[in-house]
Parts: sequence; structure tokens; C-alpha cells
Amino acid sequence: MSTTATTTVTAPQTSECITNITEDADFATISYAKLRNADADELVALRKACEQDGFWYLDLRDENEVSGVVVQDVHEVYKIAGDFFALDDDEKMAYDIDLINAWKLNGYTPFGRNAGLRGDNKKFGVEAYSLPRDNMCNPIPGEAQCLLPPAFQENSAFLTEFMNQLHNIGLDMLKSLDYNTRGRSSDWRENGLASVHRPFKPSTTCMTIGRYPYLSSESSNAGLAAHTDVGSLTILFCGDRGLQAFRPTTGRWQYLEAKPGCAVINIGDSLRFLSGKTFSSALHRVIPYPGTVIENRFSCAYFIRPELDAGFVDENGKRWKSIDWHTKKYKGYRQAGKMD
Repeated sequence: MSTTATTTVTAPQTSECITNITEDADFATISYAKLRNADADELVALRKACEQDGFWYLDLRDENEVSGVVVQDVHEVYKIAGDFFALDDDEKMAYDIDLINAWKLNGYTPFGRNAGLRGDNKKFGVEAYSLPRDNMCNPIPGEAQCLLPPAFQENSAFLTEFMNQLHNIGLDMLKSLDYNTRGRSSDWRENGLASVHRPFKPSTTCMTIGRYPYLSSESSNAGLAAHTDVGSLTILFCGDRGLQAFRPTTGRWQYLEAKPGCAVINIGDSLRFLSGKTFSSALHRVIPYPGTVIENRFSCAYFIRPELDAGFVDENGKRWKSIDWHTKKYKGYRQAGKMD
């Protein structure tokens, strides 16, 4: 079996709190090509998805655009990450994310490190590797190039291009929201959401590839606990079931089934605050799908975050800089029971 192959088999149902949730989500599907063409109906649909659910599918299929290639390339990303995850623990821990980068943007996150996001040991937990945008895609004057393991270093050009494509897709969505909100006013580019996500400015934007060795209801602590993301937009790819989103309009958890040619997009805290709290920061989790075991589940998430000094006001009226919110949120990820 290759390092990225997945197997799904029938398993006994052992947890009532999990097995009584089988509903699939029917979140909106937004066409990236139509957004690029400023289609009026699609712009309205995008804003509605941001305000109501904070989750949507982004259809990247377009024979005339590079965006369609991204969906194919993600499988190569899984293969590269799989080669790294196959290393011995000592080799992987040489790239411990807590030692390489204070902001948790570059390096290996071992099983159980993020206690606030649960994950029960090596069998039922998740391991991950993160790659930063800064100093991979966005050189920062005076800073050294990223320290990368051989599997990633040998494919750095491919990974950099892949991340740049995802970043452009994210920026196009932010620009679409700006255009929809401000229309043809003279300042729609200068003072909108995209203006605090400039690609040449330092940020905590990164890409994280995760691996779940064994996602099963045998463990009530399997997967990833309910949380919201720290940043603005998350562009997610995952081929196997397990992702659930909480739908505020219904008060129910629903599974997000992968759709051909699509990425799953969700709003994070920072964009909710930047929108004046009109957008929904989506609560989500990864848990076993009832009656199945999924082995070797991979996911790839590109987290678009604001510039380091971008400012916003939180739910309690406190003003934050983006980097300070990021630091606070990651402290919660590290500590069990402290996800506020």
C-alpha cells in the first residue's frame, strides 16, 4: 500500500453521540470561474454563504484556468507529506514545530501536541506538517530560508507554486466580497478585506498537511475537537469523510462530503472580526463516520491569515492585532479545555 492509500471498512457502532449523526451538509457550491467574471448572482451567493453558514464548496473546475490543476496537484502534496510521515519518530521530531518557529508555522506537529484539539495517541490522533508562506512564497528581507526536511526541500518549487495558486484563489474570494460590498466605489480596493491580506506583507499564512492513521468510533477521543480557525479563509481538501460543520441556522452537526473538483472553504475568526461580525466563523470538527473505519486519512488546509499588524475588534469589544490573536488562539490549541 502506498503511503497515501486509504481503506474504508465496516466497524461496530460503539458511541451513541457519534452514530446518531449521519446527515450530510448541503452547503452552497460557488463557481470560482464565475467569481472571477464578477457574476452578480455568484457574488450574492458568496456573501450569503459567509453570513449564514461560514462554509461553502468552491468549484475549481475550469478548462481554461490553472485553478483546475490544483485539485489534481493535491494528491502529489499528499504523496510528498506521506514520505515524511513514514520516517522514524526521531527523524520527524528533528523538525519539531515548537522549536523551529515561535508562531507554529513551520515544522512537524506530533500526535497529541495540540491537547485542546484532542486526538487519542498515535492510533486515533493526527500528526501534521506545516509550511509557511513567508520565506517560501514571500521572501522576507533579513530572514533565512525555511528549514525543510528532504522530502519537502526536494519538492519546494512545486510546493511553492501550489501554495501561490491557493493564495491567489483566496485573494480572489476576498476581492469578490469587497466588490460585492462596495460595488464600483472608488475605495473598494484600497479599504476592503483584501487590503489587509497583501501577498507581499508578512503574515502567519501557512499550509498544513494532516494524517489521521485510524479514524474510528472505537475511540470517543478520535479525530479533531470542535473549534474555529484563527485566520480569515481556510481552503481545505480531504478525500475521505470525517469533517463535520455546525450549522447555526439549524443547530445541527452535518458531514461535508467531498465533491469532485471542489475545495471546502470556511471562514475563520479574523475574517469574522474584520467583517464587523457579519460573517460566521464556522465551528467544525473531525470525527469518525458512523459504522466505518477510515485508515490513513489525509487532509490539506491552506490557512489565509491577515497581515501581522492588521487590527480588529473581537466579540467582547477588545482590539487585537492579527499576530496577537494568532498567539492567543494557539495557546488554546495547546491546552486541553482552553479553546476560548
